[in-house]
Amino acid sequence: MPKIHVNEAIVINDSPENIYNTLSDFHHWQSWSPWLLAEPDARVDIASKGDFYEWEGKIVGAGQMQITQTSEKFDFLRIDLTFLKPWKSKAKVAFFFEKVAKGTSVRWTMDSSLPFFLFWMKKSMIAFISEDYTRGLRLLKDQIETGNTNSKIVFQGIKKQAAIQYVGFKRYIKSSEIEHYMEKDYSFLMPLYHQKWKTIKAGPPFTIYHKWDLVNKKVEYTAAVPLTEIPIDLNSKLIVGNLSEMSVYSVQHEGPYRHIANAWSAAYMHMRSKRFNALKKAPPMEVYWNSPKDTAELKLKTEILFPAKD
Repeated sequence: MPKIHVNEAIVINDSPENIYNTLSDFHHWQSWSPWLLAEPDARVDIASKGDFYEWEGKIVGAGQMQITQTSEKFDFLRIDLTFLKPWKSKAKVAFFFEKVAKGTSVRWTMDSSLPFFLFWMKKSMIAFISEDYTRGLRLLKDQIETGNTNSKIVFQGIKKQAAIQYVGFKRYIKSSEIEHYMEKDYSFLMPLYHQKWKTIKAGPPFTIYHKWDLVNKKVEYTAAVPLTEIPIDLNSKLIVGNLSEMSVYSVQHEGPYRHIANAWSAAYMHMRSKRFNALKKAPPMEVYWNSPKDTAELKLKTEILFPAKD
């Protein structure tokens, strides 16, 4: 059986005891679960003592969690995890808590195995679960430090996206470099967009994600601004492109951009559960309806658009 090991960590500005008490009672988990964001109305049943958790939904599947080992020193917590749908499997989950200078280091691990016939998915599953754990730890951090996860998702469903012509930068880079290059790209584009090209603006800026390889940690994207016409004196480093009119499945995220992966994950989960039929030959987009330069981060609105079949 192909073995899976996931190990992700974050530092939370609180004591090990308080964080431990939050995680050792499943009644607190719904507020920060990275999976329930995709299906808030999934059925969740929790034992009165808070040590047993059961869920079922059309998107999140079904399963159970049981706390199996606790610590009087608040330094670890162990959980048995059983998946029932979409396929049956079991996992050992643990949290480890360590006091550090800026609070508590919280490490979340999982050890499991895939059914033999899914051996080819091992690397992808580790990458996907690691991303889910990273999202979850960020949500937990915000929940504990601020009292709110600060990540709101609205499923807007199918809508029509008008044809777009655009200019921008296209790159193929390491995913760890994306923050650096996107800041560089939009720092160049936005002054032109709001000043030199202000009479030919055609909507909010956006990013096209041509490819995102979680396993090899590479991404190919185009940072773009839509224009009614293409300037004749265009910088030679910029590319010109067109998007046809199409149907799209829209998922809107409101909150800090550090949580945008929640909207992407929810959109992918909706696609896999057939909430919409994806048009896989066309890449998804990320649309920026306001800017961190003049908007409080809790009010930032970012829209994820997945091309869909009519």
